[in-house]
Amino acid sequence: MAVLSPQTIPLKQGGMFVVRSAKEDDAGVLIEHAKSVLTEGLFGVSQVDEFTFTLEQERDWIRQHDRSPGDLVLVAEASGSVVALLFFESGSRKRQAHLGSLHMSVERAWRGKGVGEGLLNVLMAWAKANPLIEKVGLSVLSSNTRAIGLYKKLGFIEEGRRPREIKMGPGEYVDEILMFRFA
Repeated sequence: MAVLSPQTIPLKQGGMFVVRSAKEDDAGVLIEHAKSVLTEGLFGVSQVDEFTFTLEQERDWIRQHDRSPGDLVLVAEASGSVVALLFFESGSRKRQAHLGSLHMSVERAWRGKGVGEGLLNVLMAWAKANPLIEKVGLSVLSSNTRAIGLYKKLGFIEEGRRPREIKMGPGEYVDEILMFRFA
């Protein structure tokens, strides 16, 4: 993972937030962030009771990403708190090392304010400057129309769809949409 210098980015409605590389000291905050977003149960595959990372496992996860030149973990901070997480993991095989997948989560109160767009712009600038990365991919639930709109706005293209991939409850399914953008 590259260690990026913190970047201050304006919010849509005024004010600022900071995007920076995650540090091991963020482990506890990142666990709480994940649980907060997963508790909503709307946009992820995992349920909150399936997220069982310990503090040491989260620190180790950050360290593992820190050692890989094709991985990146970013946090967004606003009002003194971590309000979003974005991580990118490149392919583990030589023939897939040029591409990777991004995963992003934004606290409910901070959605629609430019935090996700800021994180994605920082990621794409990093990917463009990284000689290893050529393609950035993601998957998103078809019900997450706000995220899909943001991805399209930033140049991501739908490359596939997995019908009824996610079972939200009895008789309730959601498609998984695969999207990409070249760096």
